[in-house]
Amino acid sequence: MILFLAIFTVLLVAAGTPIAFAMGASTIASMLIFLGHLPGEIVAQRIVNAVDKFPLVAVPLFILAGELMNTGGLTDRLVNFCRALFGWIKGGLGYVTVATAIFLSGISGSGTADAAALSKTLIPSMRKQGYDDAFSTSLVAASATLGPIIPPSIVMIIYASMTNISIGKLFMAGVVPGLLMGAAFILIVFVKARLNNYPRDDWQGLGNLFRAAIAAAGPLVAPAILVVGLFGGYFTATELGAIVVAYATILGFVYGEMTWERVFKACCDTALSTGVILFVIAVASLLGWVLAVGRLPQDIGALIASLGDQRVLIILVIIAILLVLGCFLDGVAIMVILVPIFLPVSIAIGMDPIQFAMVIILCIVAGGITPPVGIILYICCQVGGVPFRQVTGMIWWFVIALLAVTLACAFIPALTTALPNAMIGK
Repeated sequence: MILFLAIFTVLLVAAGTPIAFAMGASTIASMLIFLGHLPGEIVAQRIVNAVDKFPLVAVPLFILAGELMNTGGLTDRLVNFCRALFGWIKGGLGYVTVATAIFLSGISGSGTADAAALSKTLIPSMRKQGYDDAFSTSLVAASATLGPIIPPSIVMIIYASMTNISIGKLFMAGVVPGLLMGAAFILIVFVKARLNNYPRDDWQGLGNLFRAAIAAAGPLVAPAILVVGLFGGYFTATELGAIVVAYATILGFVYGEMTWERVFKACCDTALSTGVILFVIAVASLLGWVLAVGRLPQDIGALIASLGDQRVLIILVIIAILLVLGCFLDGVAIMVILVPIFLPVSIAIGMDPIQFAMVIILCIVAGGITPPVGIILYICCQVGGVPFRQVTGMIWWFVIALLAVTLACAFIPALTTALPNAMIGK
């Protein structure tokens, strides 16, 4: 059954069917052929149970917050501030990209929203200064992966809803890995800027920096609201999403760049994005159940059990499986299917649940920029007007950097556990 399911899915994808629809169609076909004795109500039951979870309410809220940030001019103010702060360094726009992504990640929680916002502003700016399109697009795509890592994070909310892990702890666990990713990307910018002699902006003085900081004060304060409110116990992650939405809306109107038409469009775009995410979760949950009936978890468990007590090798095998599947499947689908399989294994080898969650999420994020699917990379190419094939060579430098951070987090527990334990407790 599993072989049929895999072949049918590949054929549908090769024919141009969207991955989520291909997974759903192949899953139902497999059920009709191999599990015809089971009642059809199981399909509806699995789909409803997958999305009927209160923590998922935060998903559309953070997506909407990101949309409002982009349409209300807040993203542009962050870019201008980072440009005043770092633009005078050789290759300055590269540093500006990473810095803006770090600030933006503290508000939106979505890699795709960050990718669209950063691509619209920064790829044309780098092109004007003579940056190579492959490098600028790859850098923007890699920087957008900070969105699901630096809190808040939509992916973390989905993971927490599946495993009942503290959302607050997961949020805090992403801070250090996110900063390490930013440092790794900055190192690549440093090397490329010197090899290609990328330009810098003229230093405009402290007065310009001060004015840019004042203009960007509103969006810069948003991450502080998250930290103080969430970890001071004033509101939950779901309530935080609503507060950030209200904050972004008010700021947009205060800055004079928000209109009710833009609010309506942001809500429509959010509805579409949320529908896609929930559809993927629902289909992946059904697929995961069919794979469980087909004894895939037992087969993977037997494979890992055959490795004995070789903890390092087991972790590497899990990472390898996630990275390979990330080249072809949506990250949320991978998480919904494989986390129930891998979580008992991580417990058996004594891996901290928070640490394991971050390893899973980092692998999923890497899939967002890994060809041939790489949805974040694809968005950057579309918005920036760069052919996808043009960036498939350069992006691997950033994938390797992300993999290095993933391995560090997998084998140095303190990188993911020290901050949440210190802030929230064990």
